Amino acid sequence: MFNRFVHAAISRRYALHVLFAAAACAAVPTGPPAFAQGVPPAPAADLASPAGVAREGYALTPAAAEALEATLRTDPNDLAARAKLLGFYFRQGGRAVARDVAIEARRGHILWLIENRPASAVLGLSETTIDKAGHGFADPAGFAQVAAAWTEQTTRKDSDARVLGNAARFFLLSDKERAAAFLRQAQRVEPDNPEWRARLGQVFALAILGVEMMNQNGLPTSHNAAEARSTFAQHTIDELTSSTDATVVGIAGMLIGQQGLMMSAMYGDKFVVDHVGLSDRFLARARELEPQNSNWSTVVEQLRSLRATRDQRK
Repeated sequence: MFNRFVHAAISRRYALHVLFAAAACAAVPTGPPAFAQGVPPAPAADLASPAGVAREGYALTPAAAEALEATLRTDPNDLAARAKLLGFYFRQGGRAVARDVAIEARRGHILWLIENRPASAVLGLSETTIDKAGHGFADPAGFAQVAAAWTEQTTRKDSDARVLGNAARFFLLSDKERAAAFLRQAQRVEPDNPEWRARLGQVFALAILGVEMMNQNGLPTSHNAAEARSTFAQHTIDELTSSTDATVVGIAGMLIGQQGLMMSAMYGDKFVVDHVGLSDRFLARARELEPQNSNWSTVVEQLRSLRATRDQRK
């Protein structure tokens, strides 16, 4: 019961796009919708709604998917067709199409995107993730190839913040220290873009919590206690404690609070992180750094409410 309650509450209140919106609001307190401010629009050649296009692929039939594959053999730059196919293989792999076929097809499309459209927002979708282990759809060979492709692209295009951000997305769970390095680099390229600071806070939170896997909604599904005790996690705590960046500190505090609450319910005594103490410390630091930003106080109250409900349901 409690797990279902926390999942619903957190999905509703703390989805990542809301957190990023709060970060942008911290940087620009007034004006149009916060997340739109300071964030460059997608390139003209990119899709206007990558997630929507990819999810159109969920309902494709195998025949329709093959027709799109034929389209790409003629016009490999048809980004919409490629996004739909990625959605199809992501959702229908092991169902309408054999799992090994879907894995190989996904790998090919993702590698094409990295080589030809590394700044595309399509590469930030769940439909373009590759894991090396942890579930039946994992692709260790593809993971190694994609990791190498991102390494090459970030060397070639180290002044393109979108490329760096997409690379950080790929390494978000497997190599958080590397993901953080890419986000710092993106921040140097675009110092006024709050997205990179918000995402750095996310990486720090995941390292501290030892999140090893997440679902499509960005919620934790696997905990690695050794990672939570790692040198990088400890350095991250120290950095957040002394940081003067309210966005990084506040986003980390929010995520540690909301995801830590879920993980403590999921793993009980096996969850070794003081998520309440750390979340409270970092949110207090964010309020100290940015007393005019009411977002941080709102999050503190929401977390207190969730914790109180948890205690009542024990």
